[in-house]
Amino acid sequence: MTFRQLVALLISTVSLVALLTATTRYASATPGQFASPLPGWQRINATGESITTLITPPTTTGLIAALGSPLPDTDLRTSVKRSVDGGHTWQALDRGLPLDLRLVTGTIAPTDTRSMIVSGVGGLFRLDAGASTWEPIRVPLPTIAAIRYDNADPNHVIAGTELHGNFVTRDGGSTWIPSSLGLPQDRYGTIPGAISLAQLPSDPAVWLMATAVAPGVFRSVNGGQSWKPVSSGLAPGGGNIVAFHSEADGTAFFTSDRGMALSTDRGQTWTPVASLPQGISPVAVATEPGAPQTWMVVGARGSVVRTTNRGDSWVELPGLPRPVGQVIALSPSTTPRATTSPGVARVEGVPTLLAVAAGGVWSLALPPTTPATLSRSEVAAGGRYIQATEHNISARFASAYDRLGGFERFGFPRSEAFVDQGLLVQWFQRGRLESRPDLQGTPYEIQISLLGDLLLNDRPVASEPIESTAERRYYPETGMTVENAFLRYFDARGGLDALGYPITPEVSEAERPVQYFQRARLEYLREFAGTAREVQLGLIGDEILRQRGWLE
Repeated sequence: MTFRQLVALLISTVSLVALLTATTRYASATPGQFASPLPGWQRINATGESITTLITPPTTTGLIAALGSPLPDTDLRTSVKRSVDGGHTWQALDRGLPLDLRLVTGTIAPTDTRSMIVSGVGGLFRLDAGASTWEPIRVPLPTIAAIRYDNADPNHVIAGTELHGNFVTRDGGSTWIPSSLGLPQDRYGTIPGAISLAQLPSDPAVWLMATAVAPGVFRSVNGGQSWKPVSSGLAPGGGNIVAFHSEADGTAFFTSDRGMALSTDRGQTWTPVASLPQGISPVAVATEPGAPQTWMVVGARGSVVRTTNRGDSWVELPGLPRPVGQVIALSPSTTPRATTSPGVARVEGVPTLLAVAAGGVWSLALPPTTPATLSRSEVAAGGRYIQATEHNISARFASAYDRLGGFERFGFPRSEAFVDQGLLVQWFQRGRLESRPDLQGTPYEIQISLLGDLLLNDRPVASEPIESTAERRYYPETGMTVENAFLRYFDARGGLDALGYPITPEVSEAERPVQYFQRARLEYLREFAGTAREVQLGLIGDEILRQRGWLE
């Protein structure tokens, strides 16, 4: 998106568009249609505001600043709001800003995050650490389209303009000089400057900038003092976003109206991401904290796609209302909450996406029950996609799933395989499989988790020992008895290995006889008495996932 397009977007009338509820799975191995299990995006800033941009520092995950601009024929005003807890609460920082300033971008100092600089149409303002009022930077600069603090030097800031090149300050913003060495200049004096800036986390001397015109990407290895064009692997024309991956050193992303490109050599050469679904005009890219192979791409029309295997295949997440801006990912410790939607489950302890759309800030939690993509190698190893729940049975667990009872025992998958408290696990409707590295090479390397124990908070007192018969069996290990239809099911469906020991007697829940075992809950259905369906396994996997807020 060019600076002119951005300004046009800011002054246009913003209207909310209905959130998309039906989505399409994009997977090169197993395409299909599905309805997303995610609850959708939730607006987390107060209504009545018009937010256009989010900015975050490079070193903290909880700090966010939201920039808002007034719209024609409204009583909205320029606003800057800051959150130090990932969007849970916001503090207004408006004092000293002109009421009609149309903000474009900003940057937060990497060391003392109380210091910020914001730019708008006709003004550049600085908020020093500890100050309560913004001060204008009285330097006759063209309107700034991109600005960024140097991670290694808080006094060094680079700013870019769309048509007048770049500028740099070495004193925190008081004085600025042109810094466009190496950038082309036409006969009219136009110099394409940065509309997006990125700095390599592991080497502060390496910078990338995106321009609105060809070649689209320029690179600096001396802290922005000079720039060289980069064209290897890039389609002709300009771009809109360039960014370094925060956790995969040397990996960078570039987006334009024509698609997305990836670099793995610090921005020197690029490769088009040919697998990106058609029709996605990317305007933003985010990487999931703690998962370097997982990326999210937002399209200009509000679509959001996610890959968990570096672009081998994609899955579509719930869409955003238009118009859309950038998206950022927060680590679990700063998961925001939906503050304007009563009754919405708050999902804690999971990565979260924040996005700017329809004049607001929106949040989407990414629990393990978020659909993921299956790579070609995983398919070859035995993994398979289950369309009913839009999840994959991991190749790590597929053979055990089949051997231990398949669909009848476990139901459909409810999550992807992920590491939980040091164990690789995968959730299903009726249970959970876990990989035990301490038992590798034995028949018990893959086990059924003790979800019955987890679901049952208080165990009943053990009963007095009784004599076992053909229709009942007493287990001294837990002091419980299994009898009649439950005993017949227990013996026919794997016994202790599949269900574990009984941990309650037969009890009544919802006017139905049930009995809890270490790994399952058996339920007796009177309407099917005398048939093979009279005893069924309860959906305890689903119950626990709902308790955790990971499933609707």
